Amino acid sequence: MQSNAYLASKWKDALIVIPSWLVSGLHDAGSLISRLKLEEPKLSITGSQNGLDKTAAHLSFSIDEIAEGNRQLHEIGIDPNRPHVCLIVRDAGHYKAQGEIESPGYNFLNFDINNFASAAKELLAHGFQVVRMGSGSEQPFLSAPKGVIDYALMNKRSEFLDVYLAATCEFAVSTQTGPDAVCMLFRRPVLYVDVTRYGQFFFGSKLATWSPARLLKNGKELNLSEIVNSDIAWYKDPSLFIQNGISQKKSSESEIRDLVSSYIDHRKIQSADICGVRKLVSVGMGERGRLQFGEVTAKLLPNADQILGEWVRK
Repeated sequence: MQSNAYLASKWKDALIVIPSWLVSGLHDAGSLISRLKLEEPKLSITGSQNGLDKTAAHLSFSIDEIAEGNRQLHEIGIDPNRPHVCLIVRDAGHYKAQGEIESPGYNFLNFDINNFASAAKELLAHGFQVVRMGSGSEQPFLSAPKGVIDYALMNKRSEFLDVYLAATCEFAVSTQTGPDAVCMLFRRPVLYVDVTRYGQFFFGSKLATWSPARLLKNGKELNLSEIVNSDIAWYKDPSLFIQNGISQKKSSESEIRDLVSSYIDHRKIQSADICGVRKLVSVGMGERGRLQFGEVTAKLLPNADQILGEWVRK
């Protein structure tokens, strides 16, 4: 997928950009002569040197960009003086629009936006403005309650506004898909619903709050310990779930609503290790997990076990 051109330009302004051919040449030379080896980056959004919780956002908006961003928010019906929440829900529309067919495993990662209608209603009832994010190829949010901005299908979409919405939201509700990383980049918190791919999750950031997906092995529901102590936690290609007899039961519309409601109530509380899940994930995923995430600091959503079942804390 092509990167956001506006975001790329922001990084170019913030970083000293050296031509790739020169970096590649220096890297090759360093692999042969140790004195010429380039210093490896120490901060990233994952890994043991994860900088999300340790540093402020590296990118910011100019006064002119803020003025333009607020003007464009007004144009799509958002009051920049009131908090908005981004709904970031993956579906198969992007690749379908390009004539590509996803493997059946991607059904684990795709969701029906209409199952988020009750959650959107809950957010609106708490005074949040709700923006459905997307790239323009998503299915319509037909059951959206009045007041939800279906930005994904608006002709006023732009790469700048894609970033500005994510960067200025109060928080986001996501199904673990690319645009939520922009929220994290600007240090905006994210609630992740039905996390399935553990190896690609932000376990090393307090900005991330999560609830796990129900996974079943040959029809038997797996508890959290069984998942993190097995290869299932490291499946990157979603087809591997099907190939290894894993199926998934997605959260229902009412469960998603309850998960979001719990997050609204608890999002500003610095929760302890709920149900010992941080320790469970850390021990289960072992040294490989420590290299991937560093310290596990992501918060399990309070009441996740009450909403989804006790298997969450087993």
